[in-house]
Amino acid sequence: MSGIKKQDILTILTFVSRKDICREDLLGELSEEISNFDTIIEHLLNEEMIVNRKGMLSITEKGLNQARHFYEKKSHHRKQGKKKPGKRRGLIQIAVLQLLKEEPRHGYEVMKLLEERSKGVYSPSAGTIYPALQDLSERGLISIDEQTDKKVCTLTPDGLEFLSETVHDEDQVFWEEWRLHLLWKQSKEAGLLREEMDKFQLEFQYAVSRVLHEPSLAPELAEIIKSGRAHLIQWSNKK
Repeated sequence: MSGIKKQDILTILTFVSRKDICREDLLGELSEEISNFDTIIEHLLNEEMIVNRKGMLSITEKGLNQARHFYEKKSHHRKQGKKKPGKRRGLIQIAVLQLLKEEPRHGYEVMKLLEERSKGVYSPSAGTIYPALQDLSERGLISIDEQTDKKVCTLTPDGLEFLSETVHDEDQVFWEEWRLHLLWKQSKEAGLLREEMDKFQLEFQYAVSRVLHEPSLAPELAEIIKSGRAHLIQWSNKK
């Protein structure tokens, strides 16, 4: 990605996320804003962040994920707290801590119990669980006994404190809610909402970049957001 600005990538992804658009029309929209347009388009096509279907450019799930990653990395200034699991593995990490609250366990046992507690909804892999355990260890939420062959994991006082602040349900309720969350994350409805929220976030960050250069636009943007929130409140009250 040498010589390509991330902001230019985000700008193109934003415009393509609005609707399918042909390359010529997109160039017409952005010719004055992006100088190396063709280079960036080819890069995005090669990286499968956009696709060309019958002459129309469309954003892909990978493109939306990459855009979100760029913005999260760009806006992430706070230090990583040892008590806060990463967002990507948060749902699994909470479940791991819940298992270790019952008693110390080794990694393979954690994997099998997570599958059992999810009633088959989730089949964890070593590539997910062992990095999650390592992450929890680095954050001080669990300890890993390196002296044993199976590396037994134990909940630490910090881990117990974090869990008590995060989970307020009885164990049986927790595991049922956890399973329902997993089912929801895998559903097409959740996928639809994630896609639209990613597109909204992309559009919002693009608007914010405009406000940074022209702060007087902030009240107008705030009013747009306020209006959208009001529509959402109205919809929620009706339902």
